[in-house]
Amino acid sequence: MEVLVAREYGFCIGVKKAVELAQKVAEEAGESGRSVWTLGPLIHNRRVVNDLARRGIRTASGLADVPPGDILILPSHGAPPELLAEARAKGVSVRDATCPLVRKVQDAARSLCREGYTVIVVGDPSHTEVRSVVGWASGPVHVVESPEEVGDLTLEGKVAVVSQTTQRPETVRRVVERLREMAMDVRVEPTLCHVTSRRQEEMRELAQKVDVLVVVGGRQSANTKKLVDIGRESGKPVYHVESAQDIDPSWFNKGDTVGVAAGTSTPDWVTEEVVARMEEINENTEAQDKEGKAASPGAGPEEAAEPGAEPAQEAQVIPPLPKAGDTVTGTVVKVSPEEILVDIGYKTEGILPPSELGRRFVSDPSEVVKEGEVIDALIVRIDDEGRPVLSRRRVAEEQAWRRLEEAHREGLTIEAPVTSKVKGGLVADVGTRGFIPASQVGLEYIEDLSGYVGKTLKVKVIEVDRGDRRVILSEKKALEEERERQRQAVLESLEEGEIREGEVKRVTDYGAFVDIGGIDGLLHVSEMSWKRVNDPREVVKEGDRIQVCVLKVDREKERVSLGLKQVGPDPWAEAVKQFPVGSIVEGRVVSVVDFGAFVELTEGVEGLVHISQLAPRRVAHPSEVVEVGDRVRVKVLKVNPKERRISLSIREAEQEMDRRQIKKFLKEARKDSVVTIGDVVGDLLQGANLGGPEKDGEPDKD
Repeated sequence: MEVLVAREYGFCIGVKKAVELAQKVAEEAGESGRSVWTLGPLIHNRRVVNDLARRGIRTASGLADVPPGDILILPSHGAPPELLAEARAKGVSVRDATCPLVRKVQDAARSLCREGYTVIVVGDPSHTEVRSVVGWASGPVHVVESPEEVGDLTLEGKVAVVSQTTQRPETVRRVVERLREMAMDVRVEPTLCHVTSRRQEEMRELAQKVDVLVVVGGRQSANTKKLVDIGRESGKPVYHVESAQDIDPSWFNKGDTVGVAAGTSTPDWVTEEVVARMEEINENTEAQDKEGKAASPGAGPEEAAEPGAEPAQEAQVIPPLPKAGDTVTGTVVKVSPEEILVDIGYKTEGILPPSELGRRFVSDPSEVVKEGEVIDALIVRIDDEGRPVLSRRRVAEEQAWRRLEEAHREGLTIEAPVTSKVKGGLVADVGTRGFIPASQVGLEYIEDLSGYVGKTLKVKVIEVDRGDRRVILSEKKALEEERERQRQAVLESLEEGEIREGEVKRVTDYGAFVDIGGIDGLLHVSEMSWKRVNDPREVVKEGDRIQVCVLKVDREKERVSLGLKQVGPDPWAEAVKQFPVGSIVEGRVVSVVDFGAFVELTEGVEGLVHISQLAPRRVAHPSEVVEVGDRVRVKVLKVNPKERRISLSIREAEQEMDRRQIKKFLKEARKDSVVTIGDVVGDLLQGANLGGPEKDGEPDKD
């Protein structure tokens, strides 16, 4: 049997967004304590709806079921506007999961009615989507399912046609043709879902290549039922299934080519399960054929003893033969490529075919079992020679199912060796086939999963159904649990003031987030350096490993504040000694503001030159005197290390330098009386304090 799978399957974008929105709302509501409801099923897929129910999302048959204060999610098929108004009036919070394409049909119907058109909706009048479209139309509107129904309508004036998004294009075309035959001027709005149309076209192509068709999707899914209808029109047998459990091996004959297609509300992993089930049926069929060819003619039952025959010297006590389905314990007595003989305490050894050793193909049974080894096996049947045919694989599978059910029930983490990559995820061997959807691999989206094949992942069991033989696994949840465990451990161990090493994960305009071992702390831009930082990206970049100081830990809110500048020495610790009051120092202008200029004296230490201290004259704006980057002399007026402030003056620094020059020349003048003061300094003497008391009242010591 050959299986051909349609190129497109899995959720369409509208369904995907609706499911993701519902999951997000459920997580948020869990923190607030509010209940979450959907108005009818969110999408027409039983298994997805059941999964949402496990997340706490309930299904309401109407608005009356939803208490005030709870959250109501509108289905992907939409809802009429009056329901939204009624919900808000009741105090129900509404979240809209309407498919964007359905919203387009609603908007089209409303706009056309406002323009004076009579709107014809081609679709199922009982379907939620069609009812929502009719609700949004504000004028005359009619719903028809076929061209034949058009003749029953009484129409006047302008007519416009919209359609249910999942309608077949040919049905819409025939309705439009029928309207035009009635001499109507018809306007047609393209409202068909292009994804649905592509899948319908692909269904026609697939039907020409196969002997049997299997369509996967919910029983109430309109787009899935359209695929079934198209398949039946091809004359091929078509089977509509919701899960792998629905498949009956009797549907297929040896050598059949089987086509598999799926509706837009069917998760991709459900389709993968169906394909895997069909491959399993094919493998079993081939194995039975091989076993039938390889079996040697069996001996008939032992002949009854002839009357009058002498009894045996000593009667042999033979234990009763266990029934098919019983589990027995035996000792391996012989291993060959064809079979393994197991002594189970009966008159003949049990036969363990190599194909029943385990789930994987074994080319050399001696690599798996050894003579003398004690094993458990299941009796599958009794062959024509009266020998029990055993299966070790089925015992292992039963044990595996029990472990998986326990892991799911207890929330345990298990190991899962990845055996292959398929469309939509990975296949893992957990004693049975386990599926890891792509969305559940890693913590973030991974485009190419090929590198996971051959690796053993730690996973959580998020769904297990022995009847459907379905096991859904999640590495993401296991990683999230481990990360949360590490996060809590780190959070508990943090002490304010300690130095930790971390990795910069994200840089923003206001700082950076640093991973310090499972928890992200905020390194604010103000804590990056002792000097002014305009852009955090000047200091750190993503991927940097840096030493940071723990400034504050809020365990209740799980927030950590970090500092980078605290790791190095504080330049302000020596500011008083390095820049004593009255000293003249040089610095660089780093910022000009309306009230003055900030001057960097050394890295991490800045002082303010007030506008009044910039020059001996009146200054309208500091930019008249200085620019960013200028090197200037300043006099230290005041130092406040506690508040990290230094007051500076360019004006007084210049005056101080003038006084020093004058004093220098005066000293030289005393040595040489020929040179006059006026000859040396000229106009500088005007207004100067020559030898008088300083401004601070201290006499001149020179």
